[in-house]
Amino acid sequence: MTANRAAFDRATLAFLFVLIALTAARIYALFLDPIGLYFDEAQYWAWSRTFEWGYFTKPPLIAWVIGATTALTGSDAEWAVRLGAPIAHAVAATALYLAGRSMYGAWAGFWAAFGWLMLPGVWFSSAIISTDALLLPLWSIALFAMWRLVNTRAWLWALVLGLAIGVGIQAKYAMLYFFVCTALAAFWLEPVRTALAKGRGLFATIIALIVIAPNIVWNAQNGFVTAAHTAENANFDSPNLFNISELLEFIFGQAGVLGPAIFILIVWALWRAWRRSDGLSNEDKFLIAYILPPFIFISIIAFVSRANANWAAVAYPAIVLLITGSLFSSVKGRRTLAAATLSNLALGIVFVVIFMQFPDIANRSKGIRTARAWEETSREIALRAATQPGELPFSAVLVDDRATYFELNYYWREARRAGAPLPPVRMWLLHGSARNSAESSNPMRPEEGGRVLIVHLTPTYLPLVATDFTAFRTVEHLTIPLGGGVNREMEISIGEGFAPLPRDAAFEARWRQQIEH
Repeated sequence: MTANRAAFDRATLAFLFVLIALTAARIYALFLDPIGLYFDEAQYWAWSRTFEWGYFTKPPLIAWVIGATTALTGSDAEWAVRLGAPIAHAVAATALYLAGRSMYGAWAGFWAAFGWLMLPGVWFSSAIISTDALLLPLWSIALFAMWRLVNTRAWLWALVLGLAIGVGIQAKYAMLYFFVCTALAAFWLEPVRTALAKGRGLFATIIALIVIAPNIVWNAQNGFVTAAHTAENANFDSPNLFNISELLEFIFGQAGVLGPAIFILIVWALWRAWRRSDGLSNEDKFLIAYILPPFIFISIIAFVSRANANWAAVAYPAIVLLITGSLFSSVKGRRTLAAATLSNLALGIVFVVIFMQFPDIANRSKGIRTARAWEETSREIALRAATQPGELPFSAVLVDDRATYFELNYYWREARRAGAPLPPVRMWLLHGSARNSAESSNPMRPEEGGRVLIVHLTPTYLPLVATDFTAFRTVEHLTIPLGGGVNREMEISIGEGFAPLPRDAAFEARWRQQIEH
């Protein structure tokens, strides 16, 4: 009876009420979302049509999840593709509730979980399917399992830890930071070293390796293409290296993801920890170990090259727990925590209202703008790809941008199922080798180049595409309204006799000259 009362005390019931209500609301919002799939979501959907142990630019978990949600719902509409995101954040919140409860008490666990669900980044991430949305619950589970292993030294938690790390790596390679963070925690804390001793740490590592082994084999069979793409994201070959503005943009970008109040609080919490390092609790040291390594490493990358704000996302679960633990011991602290969390709630509501009701304002964001009206765009291109009276049919539709490729592939799915005679969509290769998933899976082939409809989203490429055909003519400028006075501008051309020029030094020089002008 005591265990049952502890499991269903007021804090737990309050958490479950908030979790279920908010997750249900976010799932319902997917049906109302006016934004079509972002091109990377459309890319993940395309991957989900076949089960693989890896894909060109990402580990396989995101494709598996989309495959599962679309199969279980019997639909591949946008809401079904995105369904895994709000569910994943619900799992993350649950893990953080359990971790916060274990560290600081039941109501601290509630506020940690509630704080997580209110983060602006989580508001946004719950509306799109992304690798971060799947990584963060697994990181949170691993964090909780590690803490329980420290406190119980039970082999069960070593097993949970290994599984969470392994599946997390299948979501995103950023999960590998967990090993670095754990090493720092072990350096600082004797209980962590004891927990990992006697083979428990090795056991968790072996479990993780077993889980990720198929992806390692897939990468080896495919030239480690996913790992290479991950490294390329750092952009260390950029001519504009060592830029303090990129570092500042990354640091202050955290305010947009965490919310201004939470950002200020984590700066305060870390500064407080620095000043009283000798008096820190084991909980504080443990959580700081899972915050500093990713932030320091990504800050270095941001300074040397560039970094997106979400690249440090694995630090966010520990940030939420650290802020909660730092504030929850006093009445003033609890009021501050509540105010910061409720300010994020207000920001989330404003975000949803603008997103749903005011497209003119939402379109000021390039990310949102580029996802709009792809269904309309695809319909217009389909009309132009249809065989006209007295003309030969098109052998392919060639695009010069991966966004166009994946959006056409997704939004033509129903027409293809209905038997519409749409030509295959192919990618134009700027370079001699594939640089993305679309170029790898469906490059333009000479045998399909008899008569090709060409869709240019990148106008500077048009003269270069023209040199790959024996006959080429531009026929139309296509404008697609996106709302708020913003348009998608595309050029439509027809090419015959696809015979690509060698991608040699001369072609490279022409390309760079075209870009500069």
